[in-house]
Amino acid sequence: MRNTKSSSASRKRKRSALGSDAASSKRPRMDDEEVKLAKSLVGKEGTPAFTRFLDFLITGEGAKYLKIMREKGINLSNVSSILGRSGAAAPKAFEELFNLWFDKNGNKTRYLTNLEEKGVNMSNMFSMLSGAGANAPKAFKDLYDLWFDAEGNSTQYLTSLEGNGVSLANMSSILNGARANAPSAFKDLHSMWFDENGKKTKYIKSLQKAGINLSNLSNILNGAGASAPETFKNLYHEWFDDRGNKTFCLKTLERNGISLSNISNILNGSGSNSVEAFQNLYGCWFCSTGEQTSYLQNLREKGISLPIISSILSKTGTRAFETFHDLYDLFFDRDREKTKYLVNLEKEEINLASMSSILNGAGLKAPKTFKQLYHIWFNSKGNKSQYLETLQKEGVNLTNVSSILHGAGSDAPEAFQALYNLWFDGEGNKTQYLKTLEKENISLANLSSILGASGAKADVAFKELYDLWFDTDGNKTQYLQNLEKEGIQVVNISSILHGSGVNASKAFKDVCDLWFDEQGNQTSYLKVLEKNQINLANISSILNGTGSSAPRVFKDLYNTLFDANGNKKRILKNFMEAKEEKEEVFTIHNLSGILGEAGTNAKLAIERFHNLCFTRNDEPSPVLKSFYTAGFKPNNLSAILCGAGIRADKRLRKLHEMCFDTEGNKTSLLNDFFDAGFRPSDLCSLLSGGSNNLRELHSFCFTGRSKELVENIWKAGFTPQNISGIFHGEKGNIYFGLYDFNSVCLTEKGNKYTTLLKDFCMTGFMPSDLANILAMAGNNAATILKNFHELCFKKKFLNHFLNEEEVFTPKNISRMLHRAGINICSIFEKLHELCFDSAGNRTKYLNKLVKNHKNEVFSLLYEKVRGVPFTCSEEPTE
Repeated sequence: MRNTKSSSASRKRKRSALGSDAASSKRPRMDDEEVKLAKSLVGKEGTPAFTRFLDFLITGEGAKYLKIMREKGINLSNVSSILGRSGAAAPKAFEELFNLWFDKNGNKTRYLTNLEEKGVNMSNMFSMLSGAGANAPKAFKDLYDLWFDAEGNSTQYLTSLEGNGVSLANMSSILNGARANAPSAFKDLHSMWFDENGKKTKYIKSLQKAGINLSNLSNILNGAGASAPETFKNLYHEWFDDRGNKTFCLKTLERNGISLSNISNILNGSGSNSVEAFQNLYGCWFCSTGEQTSYLQNLREKGISLPIISSILSKTGTRAFETFHDLYDLFFDRDREKTKYLVNLEKEEINLASMSSILNGAGLKAPKTFKQLYHIWFNSKGNKSQYLETLQKEGVNLTNVSSILHGAGSDAPEAFQALYNLWFDGEGNKTQYLKTLEKENISLANLSSILGASGAKADVAFKELYDLWFDTDGNKTQYLQNLEKEGIQVVNISSILHGSGVNASKAFKDVCDLWFDEQGNQTSYLKVLEKNQINLANISSILNGTGSSAPRVFKDLYNTLFDANGNKKRILKNFMEAKEEKEEVFTIHNLSGILGEAGTNAKLAIERFHNLCFTRNDEPSPVLKSFYTAGFKPNNLSAILCGAGIRADKRLRKLHEMCFDTEGNKTSLLNDFFDAGFRPSDLCSLLSGGSNNLRELHSFCFTGRSKELVENIWKAGFTPQNISGIFHGEKGNIYFGLYDFNSVCLTEKGNKYTTLLKDFCMTGFMPSDLANILAMAGNNAATILKNFHELCFKKKFLNHFLNEEEVFTPKNISRMLHRAGINICSIFEKLHELCFDSAGNRTKYLNKLVKNHKNEVFSLLYEKVRGVPFTCSEEPTE
């Protein structure tokens, strides 16, 4: 009887709470949320506990709590997920949780505000604590206390994570579903990653050495919950033993081109099942002996690399094994032969690398998406569709398309069609977009560099960027006009904004707004740069690859170099202003060469490099003085450190350690080079961008059998200066090139000229002339020299030239071809065609030149065949 009355009372209260139509016109209508919340937390409807809690929520203090929660955007279903099944403790737990979040005035407490500052929203907390029930308030507070101290500052737990690229949002994803165990799971996992002092443990050191950072790990462990520590440890031991050495499994993967980074991308989101997922996939690829299974053997035989497959499998997680099988069955029939899919793609020279780039991120939908994309490009008979025919006819490279669509994943078919429809009409003719780009010599390669990884939003990203560059009639907008006026071409912009993707248009506009005002006039930033002889081309070199961060990075770099009044700061003064007459100084060209590719680290890179080069008293440091004393100039250092970027300071220090002792005296290594006739400029030119290869070059030149080879090259008449000009920038790749060059010029014993070198010498071409011709040829020098010899002697081109000794000499022919690199032979053929017929008679063109422009023949011919006017800077050095 008591239960009946209670049930009846409950129904009355419920009806009252929900309100009649009349009542609802006077106040907001109560929906079933309170009832659902009460049922979730307390249990069965109609019990005394349920009734009390419902009263608390509707007419008691709980009504106020709910009102505040709703106003602050807290979803009651999430509250329900945390406190669910609290039973009789529900009112107390609910009130405790509320009081942790809000003060008496309904304002957020430090618990919420500090979490929000760290990018943790309530959804993150709900995902971790879901199901914690009556223990939720304690679990929430325990977690908070692990992350923040009494003043709201980050604890060591938090700082160690953040310092390694792991946010609380990442951690909440890992601990999803940990419930009341979330605090202990967090502590256990953290203790496996860091020691008591916040230093990395052997686990993290081993992983990072193999290319895996904590961010990768957090992606793998997503959803592992309370089992995250155990899962991590088990996964680690799949890859490393107790001493941190790689296991047989990991060595096998790496031997086949698969890094841990690839594996982490595949296992993304596998959570507590990540170990099983890894074992299944590994077992599909390799036998217990490490030999490839029939699947991998067939892929290798058919020219498909495992890294390409692993890229497609990205984010397949626990179903990686299954997805791999589905893909394999798409590629091969039962007889292990290629299916029509692969055959037709290869016939049209569409490689799987392009496909994998587009499909990256498709996850479980990769096989289905692959088929859809294939059927857009080919009809049922395997012939090219209009899409593919049009792209190929108009010279649009699918590599560029795949770069733009990179990461489109399962949206790839729709993304491709949308992008295609922007470029071509229904008949396959170019739209205004492509016509305008071609007219302005803007290639799709430039665009793909900027828009790379736009993925599913590629068409939107393309159109937004185009509209910033051109108006509806295809004329350049003020943005492009302003940039061109400052000597900045789209190729410079594409290098800066590389990889901006969907953010490209915003990044471009923000950069332009920093440099120009609404009328197209230079802003104070640009005026200050120009006043200090710094142009945007120099700056663009440093900002290469900053992408959507370009505006912020530019401002940071500017503020590092100049004060609010546009005056040089200490860093720039030390590099660029001489304190004494004849003191060495760096130019902005030198600095941009060294700091090129620093990207988002530009500010830090120049600060570190400066601190190594100068003392606190703004004097050249002992490191810099050592180089200056030995004859190195800033432009030499710029060459050898070219593109060092954020590593510039470390590379200069390492170079100093190789060249000088602790007192600044030259080491035997540097003395050996100097004694052999190398000047600092020769060394730095030869090793341009490859300072780390100096010791290796020394071993090649001065030890073992290669020493004799190098000495023979000197005996043949070539100098270190010649060799550095030919092999400029080849770094550690020079050795094979020198072997080949030696075999072309000298006999096997190395003590006599080959017929090839004799032929040249007999006609007056000395080794120095050949070296000037071959300047910048690099490791192609031997092949180019053989081809050049064939043109000169088998086709008798050289006789034709030298018979006109008033016009042509070995010296001016070498000047004509100086620094032509791999284009030497084609330019020489073009020059011969301009000047002689096949029998060696002068052409009308040459006769006219000699008759009317006798003193300008060389410079006019140079401009004709090289495409640029001849300048003194093109003169080869003697």
